[in-house]
Amino acid sequence: MKQFDMLLRQGLMDANLAQYERVLQQSESVDPSPAYRRERTRLLADPQAWGSRRKRRGGRARPDWRLVAAVAALLILSACAYAVATGQFSQWFPRLGVDPKSPETSEEVLSRTGTAIQQSQTVGDTTVTLHAAVWDGSDLWVSMDIESPNIPEEVQQYTPLYMADCRFFLRDDQWEEYTRNRMKQSIAAMGASPEQIEADIQAELDKGQPGFGSFLMPQEREGNTLRFQENTFLEADWFTETKRPELTLHLENLATYADGKGESMIDENGYAHNPGPGTVFIEGPFDLTFTLEEPILPIRYEGADVQTVLTDIPLRFTGFELSATELSATYEAVNPEDLPEPGPDLSPEENDRRFQATVAVCRAVQDSVRGLWTEDGKYVDLSNSESSGSSGYASLRYPYPVDPATVTAVDLAGVRVELSGLERLPEPVS
Repeated sequence: MKQFDMLLRQGLMDANLAQYERVLQQSESVDPSPAYRRERTRLLADPQAWGSRRKRRGGRARPDWRLVAAVAALLILSACAYAVATGQFSQWFPRLGVDPKSPETSEEVLSRTGTAIQQSQTVGDTTVTLHAAVWDGSDLWVSMDIESPNIPEEVQQYTPLYMADCRFFLRDDQWEEYTRNRMKQSIAAMGASPEQIEADIQAELDKGQPGFGSFLMPQEREGNTLRFQENTFLEADWFTETKRPELTLHLENLATYADGKGESMIDENGYAHNPGPGTVFIEGPFDLTFTLEEPILPIRYEGADVQTVLTDIPLRFTGFELSATELSATYEAVNPEDLPEPGPDLSPEENDRRFQATVAVCRAVQDSVRGLWTEDGKYVDLSNSESSGSSGYASLRYPYPVDPATVTAVDLAGVRVELSGLERLPEPVS
């Protein structure tokens, strides 16, 4: 049943991608970017958590799961002292970037929100090494190598791999704590009674822990070694007692895809299918257990009222969330008056219009959030940053790690918005 749930999520994504294939091909801004893959990973790891995150950042109070699947498919989208001294975290996580003018500051921020692990396990002639993790209170990044003489030659950088049996697992008591808080927040927002909330939580717990996250594709291949730097979703707000989660990374049955075409294939009727594993080249199992250090938690601000008009699209920004790796903004956008409402009866032309309107809003939002200032007067340019998000919020990845406590202002379409003039929300009380 757990495997069915995972395949169902993949099927929902693939079906939407198939439905909007023509529109996606016509849009220059849509590509399988790291931001797209990151947001898709978040949704596939836990759709309910993804919806709850949207609500917290200004989305709809009642998540529409049909919209969740569609929006995800349409995204435009510890032993740290040694690491600080050597710049090791920056080497483990090159995709998170380094400030060329102050590399030691980038390393210091990464190490304070990171966990140096350096744990290896060998099964047969295959060795898995988990170097480190970076957790910003929302995104969990991991750096890992897999070394084996059995890796097929065709598996190279960015080759999609079948890794459905590769998951993270929380310690059982922490998973129950995490699940209870996540479910309580999601279900309570729908107006359910306390009795119904508890019944739904218990039903979820009775299913057992499915695990979360996955590695999508290697970032690099060197000889017989595949290097991964991927991320998944782990929300610090859904822990109450736990400050340092204990995780186990389980790896098993790494394989190429059966048809060699990547993550899915479309049949003659337009339906998407996951082809499943082809050649299993690493069987395992491997289990590596580690405990995360406490993260630099995101800082949230509300009470903004900044209005802009870009490419004829009126936008109103209402709040911000700053983590060590990205800036998220909540906003409201005014759609054209004649834009059809979403629904199952829309024609292909109406669906296209809705999609193009979404693309235009996303472009306007990304063009609006241009940068930020830190307390030392430095300006961090976000105009070329990876972006992701959906209706009501947008996230832009920093070019290098930034301590959110040092951010003093945000650049919105050339307007400097001082964070000191906004309401800073308190951190969740454990």
